This record gives sequence, structure tokens and C-alpha cells, in this order.
Amino acid sequence: MNRIALLGVAVWLSLASTAPAQDAVPGDILSRTLMIKAGSEYGTAFSIDYQGELYIVTARHVVTGLPQGRATIQVLRSGQWVDVHTVKTLFPASSDVDIAVFETGEKISQPYEITPLGKGEGVTMGQQVWFLGYPWGVHSRFSTGEAPFIKRGTMSAIDASNPDAAVMYIDGFNNPGFSGGPIVYWDLEKRAYRILGVVKGYREDTAKILVNGEHVDTRLLVNSGILVGYGIQYAVQAIEHSKQQRPQ
Repeated sequence: MNRIALLGVAVWLSLASTAPAQDAVPGDILSRTLMIKAGSEYGTAFSIDYQGELYIVTARHVVTGLPQGRATIQVLRSGQWVDVHTVKTLFPASSDVDIAVFETGEKISQPYEITPLGKGEGVTMGQQVWFLGYPWGVHSRFSTGEAPFIKRGTMSAIDASNPDAAVMYIDGFNNPGFSGGPIVYWDLEKRAYRILGVVKGYREDTAKILVNGEHVDTRLLVNSGILVGYGIQYAVQAIEHSKQQRPQ
């Protein structure tokens, strides 16, 4: 099997070797996937733990206009918008990568593990993946709170012509509102869920109409059914760079 290591970093999300090969998404991931509001923009975000600290990851274009220090976002919790005050907004080195990371300053007593991938590990081309989000703000509603939509797709292609901003293409129909959500896969060797990347959006195509028996392009943009995303390693690299800049 051909596996893609995506520059060597993935994020563990519980359910280790005791779990069988899965065809669903565990509650740990659902509870960490959030609907957020940044200014007038709505989108999806998710929390990860890194070296005992909590970070919130989303798409860069969702948080355009927010200050890089002491920004305030809102998170939907039990039907109410709750203010979350961040310490710092982190970005990958390349501005082409559509990822932003909020440093929260919160400590985690029992963090999930982030493990570098070895040679030959990673997602398999053609493997099923899941992506989570809040399209148009729609979501599951329970007595205990909210949960995102879950969709699935196929890992189809990677454009690594720019190694600082490699693009992932997934055969999967997503919608406005999924931006910033996690892309998740089941590691076949480690037998655990991992975060593969972050949803940017979808590749657009132009619609065609039939005129006198011929297909004619229009200026109407439609969803091609190809999801575009960036690897989680860019978020981790931004976190590591920020930690290196902290005063000792």
C-alpha cells in the first residue's frame, strides 16, 4: 500500500489499539469539533492538545480581521454563544496554508498524544476519511449540547509542488460552513483515529447549460465535489515555532 506521511506529523485522538477498524467517528472527536463565530464570519474549529496545552485550530480565512494577540471568538455551547478569549493567533510559515491556530493558555492534565509518523506510515491513497463541520450553522441538537455534521470521502490526491503548502484533495462533497473542520482517518497500522488535516473548502467549477444541443459554460460557480484541505502538520509547526519564541 502506498501511504502518504504528509511531512511526518499527525494528531492522535484516543481509541488506541483495542479498537477494531472503524466505520464511524468516536464521541471524542465530535465533542472537540466546534461551531465558531469570529466577527461576522461563521465556521468550524476543533481543539487539539500539544505538550499539555490546549489549542483551537480553524481555517485562516474564517478569522480574517481578528488581532493576533488577545483575540475573542465565540463558541456555540448548549445553544448559547460563549466568548472564548485567546492568548495569541498562530499561523503557518506560508500564507498559502489556510490554517489558523488559537493559543488558549489552558493546561491539559491528561493530553492526547501527538506522535511523529515513521517511514511508510500515514494515510493510504484511496482510503476513506471523514470530515466534520457545521454547514450553514446546521447541526445535531441533543439535551447535552450540539454535534457537527459528519461526512465521508476518499483520499484522492496531494499536490506537494509547494512543500510549504501542500494541498490535499478529497473526493467528498462538503458545503459552506465546513471550513476549519477536522479531516479524520483511521490509521490501519496503529489502529487509532488521527487528524489528517483541516478543511479549506471545495474546488469550484463552472456550470454548463445546454444551448441548441451544445454544452455552454456559464459564469455560475458550482461545487465540484472535491474537498480541499491542508495537513495538520502545518498547525503543529506553527505551535512549535511559537513555543520556541517564548522567553525562557
